Amino acid sequence: MEIKRIYHSWEKWEDYKAGFYDNISGSNKKEMIDKVVEMFSSKDLTEKYMDKVIHNWFYSCEQNLTNNGMNKIAYIGQAACCLYFGIPATVTMEAWSKVDEAHQMEANEIAIKKLNEWERIYSKALIQMSSDNKC
Repeated sequence: MEIKRIYHSWEKWEDYKAGFYDNISGSNKKEMIDKVVEMFSSKDLTEKYMDKVIHNWFYSCEQNLTNNGMNKIAYIGQAACCLYFGIPATVTMEAWSKVDEAHQMEANEIAIKKLNEWERIYSKALIQMSSDNKC
């Protein structure tokens, strides 16, 4: 089933409310860069927070993961960092190069798994809604 592009107003986006689009500088930024490396260096933390993104951020996931022009794997990782420590996406992008290659590959694999999981759940919900509306 092809997933149709969905839009929501920014006021609904959970990522916006959590600081995903904020600007950070100074010592707070340094601490957040360290936290990005910390999270991605732990398979358990990476999986836990990516899982929280796909299960708890309904509007943000629908807005971003139905967008075929979006780097969905990067979005899931950036969103996970935001949930983990309130880290804005731009800080995660900057910190990514400080994560060693093995952990980058591991995080990308987890994000692909979580994206596939979200798409399965989302498609199943769309099919259910479609069949419910046929009555």
